Formats: sequence, structure tokens, C-alpha cells
Amino acid sequence: MASDKREKDEGKEEAPKKSKKKLFIIIGAVVVLLIVAGGAFFMLKGGKKAAEGEGEEATDESTESSGEKGGEGKEGGKGSLSGSIVPLDTFIVNLQVKGSFLKTTIQLEFGEPGQPHTLEADMPKVRDAIIRIMSGKTAQDILSVEGKEKLREEVKDGVNNAMGSEDVVNVYFTEFIVQ
Repeated sequence: MASDKREKDEGKEEAPKKSKKKLFIIIGAVVVLLIVAGGAFFMLKGGKKAAEGEGEEATDESTESSGEKGGEGKEGGKGSLSGSIVPLDTFIVNLQVKGSFLKTTIQLEFGEPGQPHTLEADMPKVRDAIIRIMSGKTAQDILSVEGKEKLREEVKDGVNNAMGSEDVVNVYFTEFIVQ
């Protein structure tokens, strides 16, 4: 009887030891997994920052070598540092020829870093100016490279007029579909 009681007591003591072992193994595995995941995250994020840093250095060097002469400085020419780029919503516009549509997404580049404080307030005027310019075109007007360049300049001038400033230095079409 006494030996049976000892065996039961030993069995009780071993059961908690086994559950503690399992608990430590599980916690250890979770910690190792978190360390590996954290290391991978920082390595990948660090690689992106290094690549961005190299790109910024290249931009700085090209700006210094060009000296920002010949009107290429602030006008968004080659070798200039860009200001902030603000994406606009997608535009779907009827063109002059019945049944023709233009779907485009535009991004505006501003000369100064940071978004102008008036952009939010002027957004209805900006969108209206862009829609008026685009709806006055035919598919033939904007399908050629020269036509797109002319449209880009007209949009830049129209947005600057709508905002009452010369903040926009370049216009980028990130989507351009004519149907």
C-alpha cells in the first residue's frame, strides 16, 4: 500500500514536469520563430533602404554634375531633384468623337517637397480643369507621342491656372487608355 501510494505520488510529480517541459519547448520554439522572422524583416527592410540610399546618392551626383544650368533645374528637367508627387484619382472622360473614351490616372509633381496646402481646397478646380482639357480632345489628338506631350503641357498649365500658382512642374500619366 505504501509503495502504491509512492508510485501515485511519483506519477503526479512527473506529470507536471512533462507539461512544463512541453511548455518550455513551445515557448522556445515561438521565441526562435520570432527571432528568425524579425531578422528576416530587418534584413529585407534594410536592403530596401540601402537601395533607396544608393538611388538618392546617384540623383545628388547627377544634379551636381549638371549644375542645374540651361533651364533644367526647377522645371523638372533631367538631373533635377524632384519635389513631391501627388497621385490624383482616375479620370474617365468622353472624348469629342461620339463613343470615344479616355481613362487616365495622373500624378502631379510639385517643385517644392511637400504637398501645397491649397491643393486639397483647390482639388475640385483642378479636377474640373483636367476634365475640360481632356474632353476637348479627339482620340487622334492624344494617341501619338507628340499628342500626349502636348496634353501633358496643357494639363500642367490648366492645373497651375486653377490653383493660381506655378507649383506644378510636371505631369505624369500612369495609366492611359483610349477606347
